[in-house]
Amino acid sequence: MQNHISRRRFLELAAVSSGAALSAVKAMSQVPLRPLPVPELIDAASGVDAPVRLNLQQSRHDFGTGAASETLGINSSYLGPVVKVKTGQQVPFEVHNRIGEVSTLHWHGLHIPGDVDGGPHQEIEPGGTWRPEVPVAQPAATCWFHSHTHGRTARQTHGGLAGVMHIEDDASLSADLPKTYGVDDFTLVLQDKTFDAQGRMSYQLTGEVIENGFQGDQLVVNGALAPVGQTVPQGLVRLRILNACNARFLTLSLSGSQALNVIASDGGFLGSTFQTGTLEMSPGERYEVLLDMSQLEEAALMVSFSGNEGLGGWLGSILGRNGAQTALVLTRDPDRKGLTAALPDRLAILAPADPLSALRKREFSLNMGDGEELAALAANWGNVCGTAGGMGINGRPMKMDHVNLQMRKGEAEIWRIQADEQRHPFHIHGCSFRILQQDGAPPPGHASGWKDMVSVQEGWSEVLVRFDYPAAETSPFMYHCHILEHEDCGMMGQFTVG
Repeated sequence: MQNHISRRRFLELAAVSSGAALSAVKAMSQVPLRPLPVPELIDAASGVDAPVRLNLQQSRHDFGTGAASETLGINSSYLGPVVKVKTGQQVPFEVHNRIGEVSTLHWHGLHIPGDVDGGPHQEIEPGGTWRPEVPVAQPAATCWFHSHTHGRTARQTHGGLAGVMHIEDDASLSADLPKTYGVDDFTLVLQDKTFDAQGRMSYQLTGEVIENGFQGDQLVVNGALAPVGQTVPQGLVRLRILNACNARFLTLSLSGSQALNVIASDGGFLGSTFQTGTLEMSPGERYEVLLDMSQLEEAALMVSFSGNEGLGGWLGSILGRNGAQTALVLTRDPDRKGLTAALPDRLAILAPADPLSALRKREFSLNMGDGEELAALAANWGNVCGTAGGMGINGRPMKMDHVNLQMRKGEAEIWRIQADEQRHPFHIHGCSFRILQQDGAPPPGHASGWKDMVSVQEGWSEVLVRFDYPAAETSPFMYHCHILEHEDCGMMGQFTVG
């Protein structure tokens, strides 16, 4: 069931489902819960006196198996901080590379010029420092940052080079929404992992992994094996959720057939709260969800794995590995009072997407196959495909010194994307867009707002996009599949804006 929800309707649904939800969560509560790790918050929203320092570093981290794994982190043993900024700021960063190999840090979802985008052209040498001045020029949104090193993105991001950015503006700061970090406002970084017999994180870049993308069999939340638990005050609770998997599509739900109340997608707030029983998230996507813990003693966020419709995902379904599992259990503390506001009926003013504003259309076909020519080009141009053949877009793999397209600043376009096989999450740098259709159909309500990710599988997916920030030939923007192994294998292109 999917529909817009009023406060009264939410309370009616909560009353009906709370009994079933409680018994379901109590059964799940028999599983030992690790505490929810809360990432460090760097609050730059009120201004900064010095650059925000981000250290890319080698480390060791115990995910909860009892064994320390070799990991990468940003200011920590695994993953990075949450950086809070505000619209209108120019935020200075110092990114120090201490991982012993070249790396980058891409600001995924930010509307910024190409020379500070952090793509593969802004490499940071081992021991080096990158000092970008990052303008914050967009409405409130949950974005993230991660490695985008050509040929190494999948391994470095899986290793732990990823963090989250909260963009706030005057409207979001004054809204009647949970906003106390780590109390009623939580960031969830969801990932899948595989561990060896000793309990150490394992990532083997085989031909099958490149072809289907890495698909682990264990769910991890903020660097801890699920399920994790958190006590919250009585009232509204906000979950800012990132699918940081390399390739896994995740389906989210709540125990007891409760509704998820979605308030924001990749590019910011929806027009109004949208209610859905399940929420599918592709790699790289973000959604914000509200729960009313004045109505529930406990609530469990459930996550189901799915593949990208390759052999791994299909076989996992047959073997039963993709069933829903508990990610997070929230327990209400009756002695703590939180925000008791109503679910918002209005969040942002979103005009309907206007296809007639587009001055041109472009078509993109996502290619993967065993053709000798494609495989040879991919290998010769620095892409990492192993024995998986080659991958590209419109028959051409990624080439660092080749600009595929030139865009005109400020002009709207329609991009039509299709895939010759599998399911792919498609991402465009430097902007947000509106989805006109996804796999030949109108987008679901939770994806009707501003986005920077669109799923592509059967039929055409179409987005209405405009580029408002420059990107020169020396620092072009990327468009690519966000299955990170596919990106590394060449399913990526470059464009300038001028």
